[in-house]
Amino acid sequence: MSMLAEGRLHARRTAPFHIQLELEKSEGLIREQKGGMVQGRAIRVFRTDGRLAVGGEVAFRLCVCQPGEEPTGEAYIHCDDLMRATYIEAYLWGIPPELEIAAQEFGVIDEPSEHPSLTVEELENWLDRFNNPDPRSIKWEEPNAPRPMGSKPRKRWQFWKA
Repeated sequence: MSMLAEGRLHARRTAPFHIQLELEKSEGLIREQKGGMVQGRAIRVFRTDGRLAVGGEVAFRLCVCQPGEEPTGEAYIHCDDLMRATYIEAYLWGIPPELEIAAQEFGVIDEPSEHPSLTVEELENWLDRFNNPDPRSIKWEEPNAPRPMGSKPRKRWQFWKA
């Protein structure tokens, strides 16, 4: 398992807050935001250490950018996606109301739900499928197998290309 995957799992397992929040936004705030704070109100609380409850105000840094301008190493959302978003689910840490996204573990959701959409189990299952793929889904290619007319032979070092 990669360090990135381990970090994501650790964040989901240990973050003191796992919530769904309704965003507070205005068009002016989003245009000026670029690296500012996303604000909202907790409407579902799946995990808390007691410092945050339903109705609690929440704010966290989330880089807002245009496609092609994505930052490296920090949580971001495209401006148009934030404009359309009403709800976000996130794992957070810090001291409410000023929080931080835990290892970039957040997602835009259509509506609040009784059950979280981002779970530890969901990520564990995805990683298990990634690390142990179904053998029927693997496409083996013999080095001297006949190819369709006009196709070029693949070099052994091009294993990563589709």
